[in-house]
Amino acid sequence: MERHTNTKQSKILDLCNNKTILISKIMNKEQIKNLLDSQRKYFLSGATLDVDFRLAQLEKLKANFVKYEPKILEAVKIDMGRNDMETYLIELGWVMDELNNTIENLKDWAKDQHVKTPANFGRNESVIKPEPLGMVFILSAWNFAHWQIFGPLLGAIAAGNTAVVKPSSDSPACGEVINEIIENTFSPNYVKCLLGDVDMVNRVLEERFDLLFFTGSPRVGKIIQAAAAKHLTPTILELGGKCPAIVDETADVEQAAKSIVRAKLFNTGQICVSVDHVYVHSSIKEKFIEFSKKYMVEFYGEDASKSEDYGFIINERNFERLVGLIDENTNGTMVFGGKSNAEKRYISPTILDNVTENAPIMQEEIFGPIMPVLTFESVEELVALQKTKEKPLALYFFSKDKKRQDLVLTHTSAGGVTINDCMIHAASKYLPFGGVGNSGMGNYVGAASFKTFTHYKPIMIANKSESADDSLNFPPYAGKLEKLRAIIENAE
Repeated sequence: MERHTNTKQSKILDLCNNKTILISKIMNKEQIKNLLDSQRKYFLSGATLDVDFRLAQLEKLKANFVKYEPKILEAVKIDMGRNDMETYLIELGWVMDELNNTIENLKDWAKDQHVKTPANFGRNESVIKPEPLGMVFILSAWNFAHWQIFGPLLGAIAAGNTAVVKPSSDSPACGEVINEIIENTFSPNYVKCLLGDVDMVNRVLEERFDLLFFTGSPRVGKIIQAAAAKHLTPTILELGGKCPAIVDETADVEQAAKSIVRAKLFNTGQICVSVDHVYVHSSIKEKFIEFSKKYMVEFYGEDASKSEDYGFIINERNFERLVGLIDENTNGTMVFGGKSNAEKRYISPTILDNVTENAPIMQEEIFGPIMPVLTFESVEELVALQKTKEKPLALYFFSKDKKRQDLVLTHTSAGGVTINDCMIHAASKYLPFGGVGNSGMGNYVGAASFKTFTHYKPIMIANKSESADDSLNFPPYAGKLEKLRAIIENAE
């Protein structure tokens, strides 16, 4: 039996796409309003403010998430054929690590912060009080649906909010599992999962939230932000872009190729921090391509369609788009791969050489297993070129030259950067994850998740003791300016 023909897959996909089943889960405008009214009422009751309550909810989520591991692994296989190792790395393991980290640190994050008070305010007390924003709406993309829902959600819970979450309808099996976890963990007036179509999402976006958190494409991100603007709702946008890898002539070429191939083909290239295209110094291009071929075969075999570690493209629309990019007439020379099978939504690992900046494949995010290779002569010139482009979600630079590393880090902008490897900056709970410019706004992961869903309320508590001299604060001001200036200038 071939790897990408799966009777169980087709049966479950038919079930998930069955309109009769979905209709019962799609909420109309009145039902949406009633849901949000109940969540708003619950938030305003103050039930979520207690930190011990939040910790108890996180513990419940942790316990249920562990129980659902087999269903999560199966759902991911159904939707995109991803292997269990990658699912554990970027979804199961990551969510559990985030939950453990949040549970361990929440009491410290939620504490009031006492800060200094300016000298001219005497002995007043200054405090920054973390408080929840209110009711939040979290929308995920399809490629890592469990992480993109539960990663932000645990931050929303930790900060004391209520939440509505919406998995992408492009990964229906994952959406069903997410919905089941939510329903078996929380009451709907606290956390609710919505399954449905674009029209239902648009109806939800008509309502007022206190934060919208969206993971997906820049095109849809603009729609989300436009909807949020009607209510002056803040947005966190985790988008994508054309993430470049740059390999100069001082790099360990074999190690660079190995790392880039892994990143390029992780989840069959369907990941926002994947290497989109590679710039290689002209003197090492042939060597880089040969090493890339070597590792594509070593990782997935001569025929990747038979590999248990290689998945398929999420849907027919994206499959057809990617096949269109494998065109030797407009997108360079195909030097490896290029095979596809529409029925299985399979595209083999593919390398395109002699690609130019004006090629169609360089005008959009690839989001698939196709790797264009471009050459450069000067890192300085390449940095200047990168400045003219939209800021990517990630940038990867392979070089042993510290001065060049500093040049790239200082004079390029990206959501995050890894030097001499790929994607690992996005896998640390100690580093915030997010984009900049066209690749997004705001960030999360670790303490940043708590901060994203929190308003830090500044407070000053006046000390009106009898010994305090507050005469400078009131008219008449004659003769007081010099005294005030002296206090401010001599302050620490």
